[in-house]
Amino acid sequence: MDAFSCFACDGSKWDIAVLNGIDEMVRTVISEQWEASQRGVLSMWRIYDRPADWPDGYVARRYETDKDGTVRTKSNLAGGPEALAMLRHIFSEAGLVLKTRSPGDDPEVVEVWM
Repeated sequence: MDAFSCFACDGSKWDIAVLNGIDEMVRTVISEQWEASQRGVLSMWRIYDRPADWPDGYVARRYETDKDGTVRTKSNLAGGPEALAMLRHIFSEAGLVLKTRSPGDDPEVVEVWM
């Protein structure tokens, strides 16, 4: 994924097109996590609430950490103000584990998934 994958939901009802898109995003997250592990790096996703470059909602950005440090990748998942629940669902379904934000995180960071 080189660009934002956008989605929306009405808060409680997700239509079949959205659900199919979620399944594809789950597969993508699993694939990217596996590829990172094969290279010996830790892959994590940080969820941001209205960062400067995505002021209309939430964006999840993937980072990789190895012995040389942490770098942001080109992978992003983003959506409107209702997207937090859907991002959490995607990462949970992909088998990732929630880590709450650290005191040193940027103020826009909501949480981290590994």
